[in-house]
Amino acid sequence: MSGAPTTDDPRLARLMARGGLITLPLPAPDVWPHGALTRGQKDLTVGADSLSANYCTLQGHRFLRAQLLLPISGARTVFAFEAWGSVSEESWQGWLAARASGETFAGAFAWLANALPGFDETAPVPCNLLAGRPGGLPRLQPQPGGAVAKAQAEGIDLGTLAAIHEAAGVALESHFAD
Repeated sequence: MSGAPTTDDPRLARLMARGGLITLPLPAPDVWPHGALTRGQKDLTVGADSLSANYCTLQGHRFLRAQLLLPISGARTVFAFEAWGSVSEESWQGWLAARASGETFAGAFAWLANALPGFDETAPVPCNLLAGRPGGLPRLQPQPGGAVAKAQAEGIDLGTLAAIHEAAGVALESHFAD
């Protein structure tokens, strides 16, 4: 099939019925000026600044990669941005300690550190940073009051899912398994 998928596209129907998670990774916090990690690269260090797959330090600021889940209306599949949250030094140390000990991260306050494709949020988005699945990324839960929080609470439709991918420059078809 060619062109953007439509709601009657059988590949899209299979994707929505399979369950699980489809993700759109954001490579770094928006303020990160040093470029993305390349395939196979474990970290990128420039002076005191450092970026890895799961955390980032930049000029004394701390960021954690986390999933921001958006349910898809009428589907078993859930969409997730792999976005970044800006955390305090105390929260950063708590995350490191939990990671080192294998204990569950207690959670913290975080500011969403990415402009999300498909959303026109202009104000900073306050979030709760929650423990994810064991061994997985933590989760970002936007606090009530904005479009992202509404999308997380109410879900998104297939048109919004397609618009997010279009705004990100990523083909929705990249998730199709056929």
